[in-house]
Amino acid sequence: MSTLKVGTIQDHANSTTAITIDNAGHVAMPNTKRGIFQVYSNSNQSIGSNATTLVQLDQKVFDPDNYFNTTNYRYIPQIAGYYVIEGQIMWEADAGDNCYLSAYIYKNGSHSHSTGASPYISGNGTVKPMGIAGLIMGTSNEQYVRTSSLVYFNGSSDYVDLRGYIYNYTDSGATDNLMKGHADNMLTWMYGYRID
Repeated sequence: MSTLKVGTIQDHANSTTAITIDNAGHVAMPNTKRGIFQVYSNSNQSIGSNATTLVQLDQKVFDPDNYFNTTNYRYIPQIAGYYVIEGQIMWEADAGDNCYLSAYIYKNGSHSHSTGASPYISGNGTVKPMGIAGLIMGTSNEQYVRTSSLVYFNGSSDYVDLRGYIYNYTDSGATDNLMKGHADNMLTWMYGYRID
């Protein structure tokens, strides 16, 4: 019986390191563009009752592959595959307001999602990732709503963004409903990464 001892595996054609194995047996591979990112809102957004609004995720915590655009608030990965996407909105309304709150992950401007391959749901399907809360606001005036989904991206033009919806039964004309943001604290945020 013989033993093969390997510390580094290189791409022969380009002489670049493909895999490194350390003396503890841990395997390290170069960045495979997993598309990992985390972003958040820097400031509050006012939203009227009975309106779905794009969340302004304008601050990056990290985005090494530069797939998230802080101008249009879209995540557009450039490698096809399945990604974990999760988002959270921190809502604020007046104490005592009876509110229906939602957080949505929109894909390509639509709430309906497509896996990009048959026989899975098409872009015209009815499956919609969303988080919901219905409550009477307490004295702290705030409530978190979170949503997550596995999303298929085609690796070129598919994108997702985070959107919020509020229906304030107590004050249907309310303009003081807020999606909370903060310069230093991640109250409203989104993150994601490719798994396959």
